[in-house]
Amino acid sequence: MGAITEININNLFWLGRYVERVFTTLNSFFKYADRFIEGGEEAYEKYLADINVPDIYGSSSEFFKRYVFDMTDPNSIISNFDRALGNGIVLRETIKTPSLSYLQMAMDKFKSCEGTSKIRYDMLPVRDAIYAFWGSIDNNMTDLEALRMIHLGKSVERADMFIRLGYPAAEITTELDNLIKHVSRYPNIGIVNNDALEELKKAAEDHSSFVKNKLRILDNIEQLIEVNILETVTV
Repeated sequence: MGAITEININNLFWLGRYVERVFTTLNSFFKYADRFIEGGEEAYEKYLADINVPDIYGSSSEFFKRYVFDMTDPNSIISNFDRALGNGIVLRETIKTPSLSYLQMAMDKFKSCEGTSKIRYDMLPVRDAIYAFWGSIDNNMTDLEALRMIHLGKSVERADMFIRLGYPAAEITTELDNLIKHVSRYPNIGIVNNDALEELKKAAEDHSSFVKNKLRILDNIEQLIEVNILETVTV
């Protein structure tokens, strides 16, 4: 990985994962919000099971109160946003100031939505700021190895979340193919689990496996890149 340190590898990888986790979770949460309301307890419990989040809420109403804006809930959207921003701050010299500014803007806009009666509409600028963040790192980062590591984290998270949330098979296949191509394009990064990579190649060729072998595929995605898990970031 050249001059990229082991610590920075972890920060870069998890920056990509956490930013994408926020983005995909926002999309899925509000996409299925009406189903939660209509389906009551069963619908929100299924959602939590799909994304592998423990039910600490007790009811759908409490889930709605806490899952988006409760910073004390480690699985909330805002907690994942905070981890993304923490990694961004640590990497400010690598990702450059404009990129960090877009990430901070996204967080500020996100927080400003708490209490609104039209949360889906008011969240649109959050998505726009995240889009701007991705465009900014592509345009401004000069360390290409670091940029690849962020996008690798993003790709891992997209494949993981699409499978968990039951996206259409064609979309899952696209994300798995993108992940496999991304890893195969840079075979010398030294942190790839080749056994997991081969398993994912097989899974990408069999759409039926997305359901019948869901847990195995998710495990291979999780094992694909051998980096440490950064649950907290010290700034």
